[in-house]
Amino acid sequence: MKVMIFDTETTSLDKPFCYNIGYVIADSESGEKLVKRDFVVEQIWHNLPLFQSAYYADKRPLYVSAMKARKTIMDKFGYICQQMRRDIKAFEVGSAYAYNSPFDEKVFDFCCDWFKCINPFDTIPVYDIRGYAHNYICNTDEYIQFCEDNNLFTEAGNYSTTAEALFRFMTKDIAFEEEHTALADSEIETDILLECLSRGADLETAYPVRFSFERKVKKTLSIIRNKEEIASFECYKITVSKDRTKITLK
Repeated sequence: MKVMIFDTETTSLDKPFCYNIGYVIADSESGEKLVKRDFVVEQIWHNLPLFQSAYYADKRPLYVSAMKARKTIMDKFGYICQQMRRDIKAFEVGSAYAYNSPFDEKVFDFCCDWFKCINPFDTIPVYDIRGYAHNYICNTDEYIQFCEDNNLFTEAGNYSTTAEALFRFMTKDIAFEEEHTALADSEIETDILLECLSRGADLETAYPVRFSFERKVKKTLSIIRNKEEIASFECYKITVSKDRTKITLK
């Protein structure tokens, strides 16, 4: 089956004006990447105050260089959507995928409404690659050990499940950093999806996404009476609430 893996870069979360769209069309069986397209959205690019509000606004020189080299095309949002629809039809794309797809779907819903154009994903289903990764990579002992060995944790101390962490695991390149441009991120997300398929995942399946992958580290719990330790044992988690203390042993 032919699939589309896409990514967007936006100005904000509340009003996600999209300034960069990238996508890959791949053959899910052979793994061949048939099409790679990268677009800068003209309306946002030329609205400098709006563009500068983006978290990755400092990457503007990257887009300038890419456009000069004709690797990236600037076009109006509506024309980009038309090109996407043409590619979906021409390559008989059956489904689309994105890492944290609910956000990217929100971007297209917002921008298609704002610019009054047809959403290219109105005719095909969209699936979240995170669900694939969580169920076929992140839950494995091998991945957990890789995170332990390379200090890949979230701010809350859980195991990292970002696309960057997953690609580091797959390539064993701990120095790899996401470019955070739409096409570059789409390419690594394509590789993550293909890896999940090679591990037995099925296309067009809405695999559950976990809120977090909690890191389990053994702690020693001591029970002290009259300043003397009367018992101690190892546990993984101690949760204290108003009326009880919960101890997780495994």
